[in-house]
Amino acid sequence: MDEISKIRQLLEILTRNALKEELEKIATTDERKRIWALCNGLRSTEEIAKKVGVTSRTVQRFVKELRKADLVTIEKRGYPKRRFDYIPSDWGVEME
Repeated sequence: MDEISKIRQLLEILTRNALKEELEKIATTDERKRIWALCNGLRSTEEIAKKVGVTSRTVQRFVKELRKADLVTIEKRGYPKRRFDYIPSDWGVEME
């Protein structure tokens, strides 16, 4: 299991730039970047909307784009979760 964990870490490092580029094609505003950071599978789209200060529909539309790009999953209805636990450090986004 330790070896698998090391391999995963290495792959994440190697693909970080490509993932960031893909994310930045979709997360084009500060609000969208915050939504991405808050998609941890524990918050509903309504909770995310309140924290970001946008409408639930705005979050739902963005999550739909993320799903289309295969960047989030919905394990529990209305609770989006990032497929990759990565938030670019230069985004300056806090994960409240």
